[in-house]
Amino acid sequence: MWQRLFNSLLKRLVKTALWFYFSEIEIVGNWKPYKHRPTLIIANHQNALLDALLITTFIDLKPYFLARASVFKNPLIAKILAFIRMVPVYRIRDGFGTISGNNKSFALCRSILKKNGKILIFPEGNHSLKRRIRPLSKGFTRIVAATLADDPSFDLVILPIGISYQAHQKSGSKALLEIGAPISAKEYYEEERRLVKQSKEELESLTLHLPEENYDNSIKQILQSSTDITKFRGNMETNPKIKLKPASKWKNHLFKVFHLPLWLVWKWIERKVEDPVFYGTIKFCIGLVGIPLYYLGIFIMFSKLFSPAIALIPIFLLLLVLKMNSNHYNIDEEELTKY
Repeated sequence: MWQRLFNSLLKRLVKTALWFYFSEIEIVGNWKPYKHRPTLIIANHQNALLDALLITTFIDLKPYFLARASVFKNPLIAKILAFIRMVPVYRIRDGFGTISGNNKSFALCRSILKKNGKILIFPEGNHSLKRRIRPLSKGFTRIVAATLADDPSFDLVILPIGISYQAHQKSGSKALLEIGAPISAKEYYEEERRLVKQSKEELESLTLHLPEENYDNSIKQILQSSTDITKFRGNMETNPKIKLKPASKWKNHLFKVFHLPLWLVWKWIERKVEDPVFYGTIKFCIGLVGIPLYYLGIFIMFSKLFSPAIALIPIFLLLLVLKMNSNHYNIDEEELTKY
């Protein structure tokens, strides 16, 4: 009971924070038919922790989700992560000897699915800001095989979800989650390669997929067309032109001025971040922790200077500026729009 209550409150907190962090979050498709069915959710992975947070908060299937085992090294942290429904998955890069740890993780996944639970996995096995679906690892097929091993007719559903961002690295941008057609796992029993191929094709249809060949020219052409890139599929000829409203830079500048202490914290941390894919996640975490503390400090200061009623005015203005923040492009992609 306590775990359910804690996760429910945490979900509400994170969902509210995500609503303020993004300018818009759009859900395309229907996830409700899968609430009472065993479901393995597969999704593309471009934006570190934000990918998992968006799916677990805005698609109410309450999944357990697989995360890299390296974050479970500390015993206390491992218990906390298990409490919030995270399951470790080991990769060869973690050390060949650790791979056997997946047997326990996959057994747990099988148990969850057998009880009509949900599992979320990112089968690409890594993350990247490039707008394409990378080759899928076979970890998710092992979960499927383990679940169907004693009953090949078990009605396990594989649900593909495409995640698209207007600007992965920046707040004040749009995110879109597109739910695809379900894949019946039993139809691919003992046909691992065919399942991987079908899953990859489904994911490619749910988000922008630009082949590696000529990638830079393709993304440059799309960005310069001022198209809503979260809804872009196919190519320039076949894709409907869904134009973006021009980004208002003054809104972003106003956001930074009103939240200057938090922006300075980010600039201090930014120098230490080696992987730019984590920019968005770190900014979100700074806001998740820092904004309530910052706003509380403002409220206390104005309450002492004036009154609690008047102190609500700057808090309202801060929230308004926070939600008005606007960004359209990643750091590197913004340069491509100029030439």
